[in-house]
Amino acid sequence: LRLRRATLRPRATMGFTASFERSSVRKIAIAIATVILGALYALCSLLPQKRRIVCISRQSDDEPVDFRLIRDYCERRDPPWEVVILAKQLRNPVAYLAEMVRQVYYIATSQVVVLDSYCIVVGLLHDRIRVPVIQIWHSLGNMKRFGYTAFGTEEGHSEATAHLMHMHEGYDAIAISSLGFAEPFAAAFNADPSVLFEAPLPHVDLLLSANHRARQREAILAAYPQLRGRETIVYCPTFRKQPAANEDDATRALLDAVDFDRYNFVYKPHPVSRQIIDDPRVVTISGGTFDALFVADYIISDYSTVIYEAGLLGLPIYLYAYDWDSYREKRGLTIDFERDVPALFTDDPRAIAEAIEAGSFDHAAYAAFTAANVAIPVEGSCTERICGAIIGMEKRHDN
Repeated sequence: LRLRRATLRPRATMGFTASFERSSVRKIAIAIATVILGALYALCSLLPQKRRIVCISRQSDDEPVDFRLIRDYCERRDPPWEVVILAKQLRNPVAYLAEMVRQVYYIATSQVVVLDSYCIVVGLLHDRIRVPVIQIWHSLGNMKRFGYTAFGTEEGHSEATAHLMHMHEGYDAIAISSLGFAEPFAAAFNADPSVLFEAPLPHVDLLLSANHRARQREAILAAYPQLRGRETIVYCPTFRKQPAANEDDATRALLDAVDFDRYNFVYKPHPVSRQIIDDPRVVTISGGTFDALFVADYIISDYSTVIYEAGLLGLPIYLYAYDWDSYREKRGLTIDFERDVPALFTDDPRAIAEAIEAGSFDHAAYAAFTAANVAIPVEGSCTERICGAIIGMEKRHDN
């Protein structure tokens, strides 16, 4: 087994703020950028607005599934809405400038803006944008401090940079998957709780669809035929800005505990992770075309919101907390994994392997935990609810 770090530069979550973090000229650079973007926005605002929703993401260069589902739903409406998706990671601030210009044009000429992460243009122009801006965030549930509640932690941004960039300012509404954690979410966005509304992400509909699950599983098995004939363990750890000192040793120990004669082992890296597991017995499915969760029979994670997706899929989940002491200090958490999550929580990979082999998992307790964190609509779909809120926000804004 060889584990190595990919040579990619840190992606969107590190991007623009990290590049200016230690620069003595960042205030001047941000002020200049704000003036230029403001002038461009004023110019583009002279153009006609269209019956259009623009969705902006820095999570990947591929269209996020939640935005695709929003587009499919809104374009089928009568009358239909045009939906434009702008998805681009921020790897280089200079190269990203052209994308920011594109964002300004669509923000100025659309009737609603939808985000799934922090958007630089929206932050810097927060008090000038004339149309509603809705933040749907990109993960289910709540478990970690982020945004304004992560100041002072090793995984968070600095407070000074956040204020300079007007991080998470200018939102008219924020979607969360359960109002049960409205308080920590409002604090993370530095927002008034009144702007929060309960609406799980659209991709929850796919997780709940038996037909979609079956189609996706068969598509993965067709692409990776070596996975047929055995049960599959999917390992999906969370992203760490700084990898744990014992990460490589912990991964080796986990693989040593797996019975590869009985189980497949699939590695599903976090979208911004740089870890590579270089082992011929391991199948890496990194996302894009396929979501490895749909081929899973068992899931091993740690402190990732995938624990909610696993619950929606009805899959047993085991938490490999090999760096628990250091991670909780670096990141800051809003739930107590040892007490609140009804799943095996351990730094011993052999205990996880034994639990999987024994079929040890309390499905009823985990279903209740998932329901408390992801509020499925009683009527209609998650996509319908969030799209209704988006379109309704535009109508209220007009009035």
